[in-house]
Amino acid sequence: MAKSNIEGLRTSFTRDEYTSPEIFALEMSHIYEQRWCYVGRSDQLVHIGDRLVADVGTESIVAVRNRDGELRAYFNVCQHRGSQLCDSSGSGHGAAITCPYHSWSYSLDGKLVGAIHHDKESFNRDGIALSPVSIDEWQGLLFVNLDTKAEPLIDWLGSLYSKPRDFEKFEIGSLKSVHTSVDEVRANWKVLVENYSECLHCSVVHPELCETVPVYKTGKTTQDERSDWGASLAKGKTAISFAQDENLPLLASMDDYSVFGAYVYPNMLIDVMPTCVAVSTYIPRSATHTTVVTDYLFPAEVATNPPVDLKPTLDFNEMVNQQDFAVSERVQRGVASKAFGQAYHTEMEKYAQRFVKQYRQDTKTN
Repeated sequence: MAKSNIEGLRTSFTRDEYTSPEIFALEMSHIYEQRWCYVGRSDQLVHIGDRLVADVGTESIVAVRNRDGELRAYFNVCQHRGSQLCDSSGSGHGAAITCPYHSWSYSLDGKLVGAIHHDKESFNRDGIALSPVSIDEWQGLLFVNLDTKAEPLIDWLGSLYSKPRDFEKFEIGSLKSVHTSVDEVRANWKVLVENYSECLHCSVVHPELCETVPVYKTGKTTQDERSDWGASLAKGKTAISFAQDENLPLLASMDDYSVFGAYVYPNMLIDVMPTCVAVSTYIPRSATHTTVVTDYLFPAEVATNPPVDLKPTLDFNEMVNQQDFAVSERVQRGVASKAFGQAYHTEMEKYAQRFVKQYRQDTKTN
């Protein structure tokens, strides 16, 4: 084991915290099932009967929009014999949630409304309903919380050190998704968070990005002289893209060519660029496997204009993602070694250290 204290460094996670199935299970119950987790966009639930299926911790959740246009979310399990209700998200499913096992049907408000081969008088249907889950919307983004005593979403977002509410000025809720990528990364979700939270690796791993955002070459994530936690693009650069002449509209309140980023604990990243926003979701599968879903959002006039070529922007951002995933998998292979005991952070990795602090608070570990 490595020493627990080294002068000038702060401890991060241990080998077991990166690799142990038991610790992973604790994280799912103490963090993912007790904090607000991002699950998707509200425009995935436009019509009555649309549904969104998401994994939160070890649970499957189904979110719908009811007949009054209100959001509802439930544990994705039939109350008859425990079958999972919905396999995937989708639209046009009608105004009921029907179990594929015995065809018991539930209204969009979670009440049992049908059980084939049974008369209404055969049992008390009022005593059977789907188990509800808290759901709320912010900037067109949907969050759920499995904790019945959870604080309001807006209060939670306002308390985070990454200040995601500062991004409200960019009107993310008005943007439209034009592309979604799904990656299976052989790394612990915390490895991915730590990687996102610092730029010490950027000059080595992301040379193309550093040419576009010069401050990243220095290992910093923001510019010291800026109070808005932003970073300016290099002179002549107008987008995080392989092309700089796309003539895409700037986002609302984007006064210059800058980038902003926020990790929304525990499972979300928001990257604001001059012409688009990338929203990423971490879905932990095991201690060594994380699914990463990235949605690319653009102004509506771009999303509905087929001649506009978004490929240079999408390809550039996907390249950066793949670079991050590759080094994260390299870390995961390394932390599994018996020669590794404890990770450390330098003073420049202060945001990664804030993540560790929140993690320790939630898991009650020192």
